Amino acid sequence: MLKYAFISEIKGVNPENYYAIYENKKCFHLITGSPDMNTTEELVKRLISEGYTMMEFCGAFNQEKLDKLSMAAGGKATMSYVRYFPEELDKMNKISSLKEYGLIIEGADNLTEVCIKSDSCNIYAYFIKDMEMAIEAAHKLVEKGVCFMELCGWFKEDRTREIIKAIDGSVPVGSVGIQKD
Repeated sequence: MLKYAFISEIKGVNPENYYAIYENKKCFHLITGSPDMNTTEELVKRLISEGYTMMEFCGAFNQEKLDKLSMAAGGKATMSYVRYFPEELDKMNKISSLKEYGLIIEGADNLTEVCIKSDSCNIYAYFIKDMEMAIEAAHKLVEKGVCFMELCGWFKEDRTREIIKAIDGSVPVGSVGIQKD
């Protein structure tokens, strides 16, 4: 069974009590937040010891941070982070709040929602199995009033653009599946 984690950098949260889990026969999914790089490094080490082999990180991370985290993991996990197309990054840089955060992750048989709330940030995450569900999830996230949306690595560039188009570009969208510059 794949053990997968999506880690967001969120000030003021503790990964010990700011997390959600979705599990099915194929995968154990953890969504969590971490307030800083030191905490994230310790979290990565713990997750490696618990058998996690795939970790994806929010758009607050970059290659330098990813390299440090990969070293902390001893190379025992596949790691990547969210990137934004230039036009989406421009939109992201103009938003005034990161409080309401949408996340879509492939790996479910049915559209499944989990939510993590705190004073710092509310993450609304949907697990999906295909693009039809992904578009439905994106619409639901916009209806919830998310300020931005991030997508797992299953959303390569074409799928990411399809989500952006489906929501008429109403919020910035980034994806782990967008290739390096």
